[in-house]
Amino acid sequence: IRGAIRMAGEILGPKSKVKNEIILLHGLLSSRKGWGRFGKRVLQELEERAGVEQNFRIHSLDCRNHGDSEHTESHSLEAISEDLSLYLKEHEISSPILMGHSMGAKAALLYAMRFGFNDPKLGSSKQGVRCVIALDAAPCAYSTNHRYVFDAMHGIDVSKISRRMDADQQLKENIPYAGERAFILSNLELEDSSKGAYWIPNLDVLSRDEKHVHDWPEELEQGAFTGPALFVGGTLSTRLTTPRHLEAVSEKFPNATVVMVQGGHFVHHAAADDTIEHVVDFLSAELKLDKDPETDSPKTFKKIGTGATIKALGLEVSEHFQRDFQ
Repeated sequence: IRGAIRMAGEILGPKSKVKNEIILLHGLLSSRKGWGRFGKRVLQELEERAGVEQNFRIHSLDCRNHGDSEHTESHSLEAISEDLSLYLKEHEISSPILMGHSMGAKAALLYAMRFGFNDPKLGSSKQGVRCVIALDAAPCAYSTNHRYVFDAMHGIDVSKISRRMDADQQLKENIPYAGERAFILSNLELEDSSKGAYWIPNLDVLSRDEKHVHDWPEELEQGAFTGPALFVGGTLSTRLTTPRHLEAVSEKFPNATVVMVQGGHFVHHAAADDTIEHVVDFLSAELKLDKDPETDSPKTFKKIGTGATIKALGLEVSEHFQRDFQ
């Protein structure tokens, strides 16, 4: 695949291929490590629901210009989608389950729309998607930008930093929120004595090409992914509380379910228990893991909320959370 890079990552679960392959894609200025125990908990709960081990694997990947993946001269959702396509091809994965947060979620949504639904009733295609899960993201362009974050990171002479607390002190002037600074500083590498301290992500390219993360390809404005999709939004984030964003979900993912959890943009941290419960309930229903004891037939996923009900809530969004990370 021309221009694609090999994505670094780790695989949770069996070493050999299994029936259900789940792909995790992180957000802007994060990495596969940013998921914490989220992936392991999802895997454990799915195995408990199924009553069978060795039937699931989770591939937690670093997007280009992040983590251990290659630094490139460009960054966009389309490029991440191409990288993902190469990863799936090389690992011989068909009909993947895609799950991402923010930037990673938008890349997963883009991939799903490009390659379509792999309906298990009709057999398996090489590139189609079984289902997609988006954590606090919508398939449309955003007006958000994080110039203030990149400026703050560029403003630190990391070559003179030996302790994380020193970098934290320098960030305070422009980043007053301690939690936000902690997230930023997760990108600072201090341990490599040969290089000294350095930022792990490719800041120059990411700051220049950030707009491509917030955009949405024009060629996909009229398309739709007809397979199952789950959108999990934070009540204090703009991503799935903005009417225009919800309209894009209903237009481009007509079979989607939207659920809300209390908290901001980082739903997999701030509301991890609820987010995992929704994800596992959704996958259990789609993969027919649970059975209703009264009917002995697979349970269906209960729709907690839809775009229409969310808009009716009239949720208030704080100014701080309007500038949450992608």
